[in-house]
Amino acid sequence: MKEKAFGSLSASRISYGLAACVLVATLAYGQGAANAPADPPPAQAAAHETITPLDPPTVYVASGSTGSNNGIILGDDGVIVVDTGVSAASEKVEMEELSKITSKPVTTAIVTHSDGDHVNGLAVLPTGITIISQENCKKEMEAAESAPSRGPQATKPPLPTRTVAMKDSATIGGVEFQFLHVAPAHTSGDLIVYLPAQKIVFTGDIIADNSPYPIIHMEKNGSSEGWIQTVEAIVALDANTFVPGHGAVHTKADIEQRLASVKARRAQIQALVAQGKSLDEIKQELGEAAAPAPGGRGPRFPSFTEVVYGELTKKG
Repeated sequence: MKEKAFGSLSASRISYGLAACVLVATLAYGQGAANAPADPPPAQAAAHETITPLDPPTVYVASGSTGSNNGIILGDDGVIVVDTGVSAASEKVEMEELSKITSKPVTTAIVTHSDGDHVNGLAVLPTGITIISQENCKKEMEAAESAPSRGPQATKPPLPTRTVAMKDSATIGGVEFQFLHVAPAHTSGDLIVYLPAQKIVFTGDIIADNSPYPIIHMEKNGSSEGWIQTVEAIVALDANTFVPGHGAVHTKADIEQRLASVKARRAQIQALVAQGKSLDEIKQELGEAAAPAPGGRGPRFPSFTEVVYGELTKKG
């Protein structure tokens, strides 16, 4: 495998606080992944897997059993995967389906962020492979590794072996990759994976169809403003195909439409905050449903409105 060394990544490195990671480490790994609303329960997660070729047919999207969209890229001497399944069992299903396509071994895994439904399957990939992530993603995974397991079946994945700060590139198995981190968005450690020759982008959960507006992990220092900056950078890439963390493959027009919608909603919230409206008043103004009753099954994470309100009214 030919791989360019990861060099100096940026003249200025941005450091983001990760103090909250240990407190929420059990969200990152475990039977129900840290990403949320649309993750399937374990029994359903192991049921099936679909591997769909993109153009060119050396790049695939795997979905179904994994609980998230995973990338599969066939290199000269091995397979490069982008993200893995929600559990060891789900990743085994994906690997079984992959064996019907190629006999090449998995040599490299790239993870777009630290949520469990994207990293838990690392545990069943070949030992000693290269694992690439953004540097804050690795810190979040380290925090989760030191936390108690959520249950007897929870298996903690291996840690990344190479990290990216802001921007880098590598040729792996004859395939050119570019890696980009702009700012904290879905989490503090998001990594955009870009294949320039194929004009394909893997966005991770920066783009995900399991919520009308972005899910921002405040406990992992995500940011709505950083999300907008990041998606502006995604749109600027010379690409035609965008693989989200959850949902159908997107076009550039799809990404642009989502970006415009999120910008407009954030501007609405900002204007209402400037008028002195409370969070409840803003939710009512925007026609959002009331919070679930105690004991009811509601969203696991703050809504986009709650995130933006918290950012704009933060003291200090």
